[in-house]
Order: sequence, then C-alpha cells, then structure tokens
Amino acid sequence: MAREINNEFDAGNIMQPGVFEAARAKNKDIISWSTKGPAWGAPDACMYTLGLNTKYGPMADVHVRRAVQASINRAKIVDLAYEGSTVPLVLPFSTYGGLAPYTKMMQPLIDKYKPDNPSAEVIASEMAAAGYKKEGANWTKDGKKLTFQLLVPGWLKPMGPVVEKQLRDGGFDVTFKLFDPDTQPFFDTVRAGNADAWIIVHCGSSREPWGTLQHYHSKFASSEQGKQNSYIWANSQYSNKEYDAIIDQMDQVLSSPTDAKYTDLVTKAVDIFLKDVVEITISEERHVVTNNQHYWKGFMTTENAYAAPYSLWAAWLQVLLKVEPTGAA
Repeated sequence: MAREINNEFDAGNIMQPGVFEAARAKNKDIISWSTKGPAWGAPDACMYTLGLNTKYGPMADVHVRRAVQASINRAKIVDLAYEGSTVPLVLPFSTYGGLAPYTKMMQPLIDKYKPDNPSAEVIASEMAAAGYKKEGANWTKDGKKLTFQLLVPGWLKPMGPVVEKQLRDGGFDVTFKLFDPDTQPFFDTVRAGNADAWIIVHCGSSREPWGTLQHYHSKFASSEQGKQNSYIWANSQYSNKEYDAIIDQMDQVLSSPTDAKYTDLVTKAVDIFLKDVVEITISEERHVVTNNQHYWKGFMTTENAYAAPYSLWAAWLQVLLKVEPTGAA
C-alpha cells in the first residue's frame, strides 16, 4: 500500500475496503473498479459460500442444513467481515456477466423458500424434525451434542468468527478452524468428504446457470468418504437422481433466458437447490483491485467498463491499449 501511495506502482494489490479508503485519503490517484462505495470492488463470477457435506455427517440431514441456513444473517456477514463492500446473495449466480435475467426469473422460488431468513423459530422447527432437542445452549440428539468444525482457508478468515458466532447463537457447538493453504490440506479434507462445514469461494459460470448448477451433479461426488471427489467446486457431495436428470437435460439445450425449455430446467434445478440447501450462498466475491492513475489514465472502472479489472485475465491486455500518459513528472 505504501508504495502505491508513493506513486511507485501503477497497478496495486487487492485491498480490504477500509485499507483502500485509507490509501485513497492519502493519494487521490488511487482508484478501484467502483467509483462510488461502499462496494468498491468488482464481481468475478465467484461467490462466498458456506459449504455443507450433504452426504456424510450431521449435515446429511436436510433439516439440519435448513436450520444452519436459518442461523445465517448474510447482511451482517457482509457488514462485519467485508465492511459492506459486497452484496448478499442466495443463488450461486454472480452479478458479473449475463446471469441477471435468470436471477430475476428465480424470484418466485426465493419468495417460496426464503433462504435469507434468519429465524430462531425455523431453527427450532427444523432441528426438531431432525430429532434434536435443545439442552442448555446447544442442540443434542440421543444425549450427544451436535459439534462440528467450520473450516476456513486463510484468505477468507474475515468470515470465520462472524459465521461461527451466528451458528453458535443458533445453538450449534461449532468452532472455526483456520487453515494455511500453503501448509494444510484444506481442499484435500473438503473434497474427500471429511469436513462437515466450510467457507470457500465457489466460482462458476458468468453467462448461464448450467455452468454452476452442474457442480452439484452426483457424478462429481466422492465414491466413498475419504476419497477425493472429481471436481474442485463439487464439494457438497450431493446426490439426487432427479437433479442429475435435470442437469443432463440442460446440457443438451442451448442456453438462453428466452428459451422456455431451458428456463424451465433452470427453475426445476434451482427449486431443488433451495429446497435441499445443497450449498449456502452468502454473498458475492468482490475484490478491491486498485490502480494508480498518477502517471497513466484510462484504467477500467464502472464508468469506463471496457474490461474486468483483473491483471491475470486476458482482458488486461486491453488496458495496455487504452491507458494514456497523464504527463505527470
């Protein structure tokens, strides 16, 4: 940050929103994708998610998963973990790209299932349906407390304590465990079905729903607990023949938000996704990617959106053709 403030870097690091605002206060030439806050960052077709193991362990019971979801307050997670710098979501559809028409179509299902509805009453009802009762502050079954770890990789640690607190308030005896991705096998643990719950970024399609919804097809699930699944984003271990058949049909239809056959399949898949709480989408990932326009002007922003602001994407080549010198010494 200091070197960018000193005009030594033209393209800088990703910053937390508060850090960006502090840097911008010291140097007006430091910018991010959005020209107006508080959501300074850009979407990238990825979502912050609370993953649940739908096949092994306590989360295999759909009622427990529904109770977990009813413990989650997305707006508070966004505010506390990411300083209001992103937007809550309930579907695995990013605001980046061409998914907006599909998201709008799914509103009746969102209204039906109310996934973003923190509710002590829903928690109690669903846990009772799963055979649990409240003893003291925690849910128990057959005299045993429901206890699990919430695995969190290091780069997502702002969410760990916030989600842990919300789940604890919901009656779950949970502790978040921080993983160092360089030295600890986070993905090995999750992909083998050896974790109950975890926080991760789920990246998917930016143009049509099938690209993301097919991640929950049973063909990607582990053949048995302890064996790694076959796709890095397919960690829910979900297995549902009806859902599989829908996804297989979608694969044979050209995607279009105006094609009734395709949108009907999308609706059926999303209905199952929400009903079964296959995964809990929390919010959109938005990186505060920064640039310094002291020496060069014309970087991509919401007001000059000719490319996505990610230096590792091919679109960055467009920046080299667009920026112009400011003439600053």
